[in-house]
Amino acid sequence: MFNVWYFIDNKLGGVTSLNYNLISHPLPGEVQTVLEIEQEEWMMARANLSFPNTSVQKIRYSGMNHAYRFLKQLRNQVPDLPGALVLNYENEMAMLDHHEVLQTTYQLVHDDYNLRLAAKYGHLVDVFICHNTIINTKLQNLFPERLEQIFYLPHGVKIPLLYQQQEQITNNPLKLLFLGRMVQLKGIYDLPVIDEILKQHGIICSWICIGSGQEKEEAIKAWPEGADVLFISPETNEEVMAICASRDVFVLPTRFEGSPVSLIETMSAGLVPVISRLPGGITDIVTSEIGFTPEPGDNAAFADAIARLHHNRHLLQKLSQQCRALTRSNFNIEETSFNYHSLFQRYEEFYRQKTLRKQKVGARLDHPMIPPDITSIQNLQMKKLKHFQ
Repeated sequence: MFNVWYFIDNKLGGVTSLNYNLISHPLPGEVQTVLEIEQEEWMMARANLSFPNTSVQKIRYSGMNHAYRFLKQLRNQVPDLPGALVLNYENEMAMLDHHEVLQTTYQLVHDDYNLRLAAKYGHLVDVFICHNTIINTKLQNLFPERLEQIFYLPHGVKIPLLYQQQEQITNNPLKLLFLGRMVQLKGIYDLPVIDEILKQHGIICSWICIGSGQEKEEAIKAWPEGADVLFISPETNEEVMAICASRDVFVLPTRFEGSPVSLIETMSAGLVPVISRLPGGITDIVTSEIGFTPEPGDNAAFADAIARLHHNRHLLQKLSQQCRALTRSNFNIEETSFNYHSLFQRYEEFYRQKTLRKQKVGARLDHPMIPPDITSIQNLQMKKLKHFQ
């Protein structure tokens, strides 16, 4: 028996999905605990997941409160037991820089944001895990003396039974899907532009947009009246995947990605991706044998790729089958999760004593020696000042 603790922010997105998939497939004898963090002031959509095979400790806090008290609160949630501690964001890494723990620390380095955290807090990390080759190379360049502690492990998804089989070649309108957070960086305002370019070339498509986020209402307003688009927010992943199986093409004109879980999920359901060419997971996965990767912001190129699939349904069928085959062979969570958990199981081998640097956190008056009540008042005043500027 061995213990694994996951620090996970209650945010909707690929990081949460990846951790959820890992938690759903533990090794025999593994005891899992989720330490779920939520800040009151966060503007992003909440995930609010029910994690299987685990117990959950919810940690709520306000950004107005004393930062060092919060770090202590986090430390109090971590028992003095050996095992694996899985890190995703800065809160838990800052806590480790001020409080010693007995666990072996594993940082999941998803993208450049996490790479910056690795540079700042790498002295606290025992094992680095990344899931695309670009981040793997950057980590190796950042820590050339620690190559034995850096692991490249692609993540995976549950392969659905339902999928787009493309058995009949028809000239029906293509059914397009957007799946992601409703924020500008995901390209949500490019979608109606792409649709308009297609219409100018006489190509009519239907759209379904799945996701939540603070810009969802604005995204809906960006579409012209009468557009064939439906915005929905299914409650379960099973519902999402059932919808995916009814569509043809996954369209994601995103500006920022690590290794999008949505890409692998939609491919597993047989959808052909038309997704921004961004270094990392996208360029690792999407070749000309799988789909199309226009440059970010090139909406005409996105429309051209969709038009090509519209006019060549045999190509659509071929790519759909190859998407499904690739995910089944390389990204099946039943196999990829085993590699992660096997590494967690080696926590005794990788543990090392850390030297805490106790780097500054919080606002100007956040300090271990300043009473929390004074800090909270100062933080509240600064928030009000920013509100009126």
